[in-house]
Amino acid sequence: MKKPLLYLLPLASILWSCGGHDPEHDKMMAEHRTMLAADSARHAGMEQMKQAAQRFYDMWMAGKTDGMEEIVGEKFMSHNPIPGITSTGIQQLKDMIALSSSTFTENKVEDMNMTADGDRVIAHYRWKAVNTGSMGEGMPATNKPIDVYSVDILRFENGKVVEHWGYLEEMKMMQQLGMMPGEDPAAKH
Repeated sequence: MKKPLLYLLPLASILWSCGGHDPEHDKMMAEHRTMLAADSARHAGMEQMKQAAQRFYDMWMAGKTDGMEEIVGEKFMSHNPIPGITSTGIQQLKDMIALSSSTFTENKVEDMNMTADGDRVIAHYRWKAVNTGSMGEGMPATNKPIDVYSVDILRFENGKVVEHWGYLEEMKMMQQLGMMPGEDPAAKH
């Protein structure tokens, strides 16, 4: 009868030693939980920036500026404003949207891909529209469609867009509108 007790003693000793308090292990687990919480918060913040960026594009394409203050900072700055726009701050963006929507209608964004990194959202998308308004002196409306790719970088501060950089296939657009010599790349397809 004493033999089974002899086998249980080493097992009990092993189980007791595994259940003991280890401050180093506790510290390591606390650091791991902190890192997971920080990563989760960073991911949530980036998702919020991407949602604000999507709203930014939806408003731009619709030509709407009501409520823009909810997602755009008062001191907004575009590093490549539309020619002729001299206003600053959020008014600059509102003026750019007004001019753009009077120049292009039937605006659509397709193939939108967004990436958030740090305080920026980078968006790559396909912009389709019809040129129904003048693009400035000497560039009357052509009533022709455009189909170009664009890349925008939006910098966020306190959850709002405060800076914008944008690049699009300008030469391709001008060729599609018949305002630049060369073959319309879209006509080949």
